[in-house]
Amino acid sequence: MLCKNNKERKGSVQPGFTLIEAMVVLFIFSIITITFYRTYSIGLKYITDSKDRLGAVALANEKMEIIRNLNYDDIGTTTGAISGNIPSEENVTENASSYVVDTTVQYVDDPFDGTYAAGTDSAPEDYKDVTVTVYWNNKQENVQVQSIFAPPGLEVNNPNDGILMVNVFSDQPGGVGIPDSTVHVVNSDIGLDTTVQTDNTGHVVLMGNNIKNSIQNYQITLTKPGYETVNTMPPYPSTPYNPVDVNASVVVGSTNVINIVQDQLADLAVDTTDYAGNTPVPNINFHITGGRILGNTPGDPTTGTLPQPVYNLDTDARTDLSGEKDFSSISPGQYTITLSPSETGYVLIDTDPISPFSLFSNQNLAVKAKLANVNQTSLLVRVTKNDTGNPPLAGASVELTNGAGYDQAVTASETGTAYFPVSSTDNLQPGIYTLKVTANGYTENDSQVTINSNQLTQTAVSLSAS
Repeated sequence: MLCKNNKERKGSVQPGFTLIEAMVVLFIFSIITITFYRTYSIGLKYITDSKDRLGAVALANEKMEIIRNLNYDDIGTTTGAISGNIPSEENVTENASSYVVDTTVQYVDDPFDGTYAAGTDSAPEDYKDVTVTVYWNNKQENVQVQSIFAPPGLEVNNPNDGILMVNVFSDQPGGVGIPDSTVHVVNSDIGLDTTVQTDNTGHVVLMGNNIKNSIQNYQITLTKPGYETVNTMPPYPSTPYNPVDVNASVVVGSTNVINIVQDQLADLAVDTTDYAGNTPVPNINFHITGGRILGNTPGDPTTGTLPQPVYNLDTDARTDLSGEKDFSSISPGQYTITLSPSETGYVLIDTDPISPFSLFSNQNLAVKAKLANVNQTSLLVRVTKNDTGNPPLAGASVELTNGAGYDQAVTASETGTAYFPVSSTDNLQPGIYTLKVTANGYTENDSQVTINSNQLTQTAVSLSAS
């Protein structure tokens, strides 16, 4: 009987899950749950976005309808060029959603009857252009409603309204007017704070009863993606230098024009290398100056101090372990690279292209800063002209020889520099050498130079015209 029961137990199958089966079921359930949650989240986001957008559209249309019921003379904003009671910016909450409502009112100088800029229209305030922009999601999204309003009667020239014309253009090769540049104009003395955009030729004209007599108090800021941000500044000494772009002035009844350069940005990479320009030299401290000229220091005639340019990039920097430092989205212009005083282990031989070098709009330029190790047995020769200021003499032949059979010659660079050893296989040894420098049209110079062990020897040679 006992054997029979054991036999029955061995032949039976017990229901249940193994651990592997349970894990597979749990994995499939997790995938289904995550997929459902993602689908639900995306759907909820679309619903929320649609609700916010519909609310913004309704709000914009409501604001525009209110403006349409105003008298023509009352259409203006609290801080715009045309003054009125319409808030320039207000925060509104609708159906638990937060919005920012921005309203601008501008006069339009319609070319149909000539333009003020061309001198063919003495009454340029043809009609008003009203734009209501409703922002939400931290101003990441917006809707816009625009309408024009014509005066009830004939076009009238308002003699008390001021006019300020802003021309935005590029000074780069082939430069033209910059369209769609955002122009923010502020004059706190008269309560003006308005934002407009340049037309397809880079012009914008502000007209209205809030453009009043004010000398060098109209502060202008230009912004555009991929372009320089430009700010006008008050004159010296309110600004510690004489700015190139001084705040604009308005004299009612006169033509008030300000021209501002705004260039497309560029990228620059600085590579610190050995003298041959082949091997990176990491972790080098240097100083870079250049880009847009903001103004000039006033100088001091009593001490003979001359005015010096003030650049928008004037900073210390350091290359990384690859010997590189990148400068992204910087202004075009001339740049100069020098080693920082703290960088005592190297001397800057040259840059390629030579410093100062030009960086143009929308250019991606790589510059090599060639260095000499001060603890290497080596010689750096700087060749100059025996003339006022001792300018560098490029193209001079520089030959270094000794009685032990060493004989190498190099051509001085555009900055008049020559460096020995000339290559990694050049076995330059300490000792006394003969240095011969020649150039067409100049008297040959022969001299003796002592090169010390584990040390950079520097010498200068000045050639006189023959």
